[in-house]
Amino acid sequence: MKRSLVLPAVIMLLAGFACLPAGRVWAADAVIDRENMSLKAGPTQPGEGLSLVWVEALVYPKTVREERVISLGVRTANQVKSVKALFDFSSERIELSSKDGVAWSSAYKLPARVGAGVHVVRYQIAGERGAIQRTVEFFVERPSATASKASNVSQGEAFDNAGWPLTVVATCSAVSSDSRRVLYQGQVLTALSKMLWYKVVFDDGKEGWVSSANVKEPTEDLFRLGCQAYNGQNYAAAVKHFKNVVNVDARQAKAHLWLAKTYLAQNNLSAAGEALGESLRLDDRDMESRKTANDIAQKFYDQGNYSFRFRRYHDAVANYRQAVDLRPDLTQAYVRLGESLRSLGLREEARDAWKEGLKNDPESVALHSFLGRERIAGTAVKPAVTGPVARGQGRTAVSALVADDSLKIVLGQKTSKGTRLESAIKSVVALTKSLGTPVVAKGWQIRKKGEKSVVKYVCEQSGGALETFDWLVDVDTRQVLPGNDNARLLMSRW
Repeated sequence: MKRSLVLPAVIMLLAGFACLPAGRVWAADAVIDRENMSLKAGPTQPGEGLSLVWVEALVYPKTVREERVISLGVRTANQVKSVKALFDFSSERIELSSKDGVAWSSAYKLPARVGAGVHVVRYQIAGERGAIQRTVEFFVERPSATASKASNVSQGEAFDNAGWPLTVVATCSAVSSDSRRVLYQGQVLTALSKMLWYKVVFDDGKEGWVSSANVKEPTEDLFRLGCQAYNGQNYAAAVKHFKNVVNVDARQAKAHLWLAKTYLAQNNLSAAGEALGESLRLDDRDMESRKTANDIAQKFYDQGNYSFRFRRYHDAVANYRQAVDLRPDLTQAYVRLGESLRSLGLREEARDAWKEGLKNDPESVALHSFLGRERIAGTAVKPAVTGPVARGQGRTAVSALVADDSLKIVLGQKTSKGTRLESAIKSVVALTKSLGTPVVAKGWQIRKKGEKSVVKYVCEQSGGALETFDWLVDVDTRQVLPGNDNARLLMSRW
């Protein structure tokens, strides 16, 4: 396979993080989940072959278009001996290079025969006392005959907003394409994204990268614009400005708070809860955040009551859980959460919900009353009803390599009583049939969910209703977590 020179901008990016002190995370100064980069980061898990405080693996760009060049990168908190990359479409191992044993990089030209769809690169990271692997996915788009060669957007990067102004504070140099250019104090650029460097658009429309040390951080100006838009009830503009603040600096708790308040004004409750949760994570003592959390929790509780009234217990459970996540002292939400779970046949989970409520309100008469009356049923597992299962398509698909690994890992797992999962599922299906319920086993399905794979065992009941047993799998650490109530019940009782 033919190697290619790495894009200059990415050389600067990879060289930039090599200068960080050990333990520093790329995410500290950046938004990681942009379309232009696929990143897996975190400490190694107990039982892995190599113990590292932190390891990060990336592929750039995440979406490969016409150019078909990708940059490979790995950074570790401690020095390692070697890093090699192996693709799902080839047996060739690509050796990454490093000057310090911490930051490793290379670039690779995808061969023409690599088809469109999801692919993975598996990094093999070897140290003095063992080795680990990290698997990162990327997506190859089908070549388009109408793709514009004059686009201002770099190949492989999604451009999802108009950017924000960025002022140069000192004369400096920047990279554009394969050349360097001089920037002067006071010059205004348009920022598109920020990692350790800002990606910008120059006056002539070309894109490049400039060090964040040489520009004025725009968070104060962006936050002020967001507040002005919010006060003028221009909520769409306010969302854009507050999002740009957290794009520049994800640690801005106040921006997350006002993003939540803006979503709440738009009645986008789910997004409001997510943004407010991030604000509380950063500063859980802020009184305004706590007050907003109470307001959002009350709305989730009200929605839960509406669903409960019409016996839509799955929706009710989801809303009550959101309510108690934001406001753990909302005792009545725990009461209704338990009632909803019990109505779904999940008696043990109902008791757990009521017990959790007692941690915050140990004198609650209602919670004690429900726990006193409830008895755990000794009958067969009653699966929770789920909707139709859709196979992963496009970017949510999972490569055959990862799918096979994920399924093998699940099949090798055992329940708390030592039963292999495959045998436990067969036993549950057989028992359900013996009780008179028509069930047809549909087999295994695998799809992607973030960095993990979802492995499902699907059954069809009478009338076409589908039931699933779901597990979340990390193929690198071989970690398996039950992904729905059916799987949790199976793991704990069979």
